[in-house]
Amino acid sequence: MQLGYELIKNQFFFRKELIERVGWFIRLRWMVVCVGLTGSVAGSLVWPPFPFQCFLAIFLFITAYNISFYLFYLRLNTSPPKDEKPYVFFTNFQIGFDLLALGLMIHFTGGIHSPFLFFIILHVIIAGILLSPPSSFIYGMIMLTYLGIEIFFQYMALLSPQPVLFQSMLSAHVPEMPQTLFLYLIYAAIVFATAALTTSIKVSLRVKGRELLSVSRYLDASNKKLNALYDMVKAMGMCTDLQELMDSATCHSSGIMGVKACAIKLLDDQKKKLRFVSTYGLSGDYIAKSEIDVEKSVINRRIIEGQVYASGRLQEKDQFQYPEDIQKEGIASMVCLPLRVEKRIFGVFCLYSGVLDAFEEGDIRFFTLISDLTALAIENLRSELTKTWFLQKTAHQLRAPLNAVQSMLRTLRKGYLGAIDPPKTDILIRCEKRIEALDNLISDLLELSIRRAGIDPKKFYPVNVAQMVDRLLPMYRAQADEKDVEIECTIQEPLSAVMGDNALFDDLFGNLISNAVKYTPKGGRIRIAIRTEDSGQMYWEIQDTGIGIPEEERSHLFTEFFRGQNARAITEEGTGLGLVIVREILNQLNGTIHITSTVGKGTCMILRMPSV
Repeated sequence: MQLGYELIKNQFFFRKELIERVGWFIRLRWMVVCVGLTGSVAGSLVWPPFPFQCFLAIFLFITAYNISFYLFYLRLNTSPPKDEKPYVFFTNFQIGFDLLALGLMIHFTGGIHSPFLFFIILHVIIAGILLSPPSSFIYGMIMLTYLGIEIFFQYMALLSPQPVLFQSMLSAHVPEMPQTLFLYLIYAAIVFATAALTTSIKVSLRVKGRELLSVSRYLDASNKKLNALYDMVKAMGMCTDLQELMDSATCHSSGIMGVKACAIKLLDDQKKKLRFVSTYGLSGDYIAKSEIDVEKSVINRRIIEGQVYASGRLQEKDQFQYPEDIQKEGIASMVCLPLRVEKRIFGVFCLYSGVLDAFEEGDIRFFTLISDLTALAIENLRSELTKTWFLQKTAHQLRAPLNAVQSMLRTLRKGYLGAIDPPKTDILIRCEKRIEALDNLISDLLELSIRRAGIDPKKFYPVNVAQMVDRLLPMYRAQADEKDVEIECTIQEPLSAVMGDNALFDDLFGNLISNAVKYTPKGGRIRIAIRTEDSGQMYWEIQDTGIGIPEEERSHLFTEFFRGQNARAITEEGTGLGLVIVREILNQLNGTIHITSTVGKGTCMILRMPSV
């Protein structure tokens, strides 16, 4: 869109076409001189009365002034002027000299009967296209005046008539005046009609061009706004703190809409007061009265009821609870929209401008989109934080009694409270395993809630993947050795670092390797390959010779609590949350995972993530 806008801008505001045609005229004139001289020589040979000397003089005259024009053109291009006025003057100068030469040709080839007469129309069209609309009529009038004077002088016998080209010879007497006048009037009508048509078409094209320019500017501005809105939504999506999200929304909205200030106000639990929770560009004095009584503010009450408030001239002071603060802040225009998710309104989103009538209908529509997206982001984060809090609270409350029960069962099983016969011992062992599985589920739920709450990417740091693998791998080798499973790890140096957090990579690597060990039968093999690709991405490949994943179950791999049938057949242990946690971690690291598997032969998991 930017290219189209620049093209139109150059065309209409800097007369790009005119500037280009200045040089084109000079080149075309050299062709005219060559063709004219050749034609003059041929004409003198074919038709002896042909005025060869006159034409030779005319073309030499054209050559002389064209050389001058060329030198001036070079000088003009060496230091281009800031506007088009020199080019307009230069074009007028060229057309004027061309019409002078054309007038001489017309005179020496029969005046009103000359075949060169129609070249006047060509110059009228050129002037109408490149210059202002009156120029076309002015040049037409000049040439018609010249023809009228020549006809009058010939009629008064003050000027000798010249032979008509392509005819034998003009008679000794001048043709009857009515015939000549009639011919002159027809030609004048053609010239003026051509000028009128040319200028009308040009004006029409200019109007359409300006409309196209306006549309181009609008689309360009809309494109920039949409790109900025995308960045805003992406930034809000990365926020894990509600205050951080709202601050990001006000900052981005102010920049997108090009206003001096922006604010988010949220309702209290009783829905009676609005409180400033995030502002951008407003002074401390303005937000000092942080609470606004909805009942005392007509405007805010209407917004809470679902109306849109927009004013380009804030004059009705009685509608505001603190009108003096608005004046002191220098706010001239304002748009306020409800923060709404479905039918529930929980706040107000406002834009403030120091310019009168700053907001058009299109601006309000676009800000409505921003407001709706912001409300949705706030509500989603609130829900996510509530779920995270609930999961963490539940996990914490459940873990303590579970640990107590597990400890008591272990005490019973080991006979500290008296001897236990084998059948009862077996029951106690099964109870311990069930409680341990429940404890693992609670741990995974807690881990998942933490991962979904996210870590601020600003707190990420370069993680040395090779050191991380060297630190964790011995622990999983011990588990693999118990099953006689071989683990082979290949790290291709040099290996780039990855922006992240050690805890994230511990969980990521741990879930993938533990799954591979758990579902690889005795005597199997696990191969780990890590390298930096040519594209700069970190490449992880974890391939095992395990039980594989049925094709019909692959679409459910990242669903909470899902475990495949063949996985459940091998062991009852497992929560079905491991790969869900892996996906959440990769989302935070801007990474991807691709899984290929064949039942009975094994699974290959390929991870890619940006490196530094």
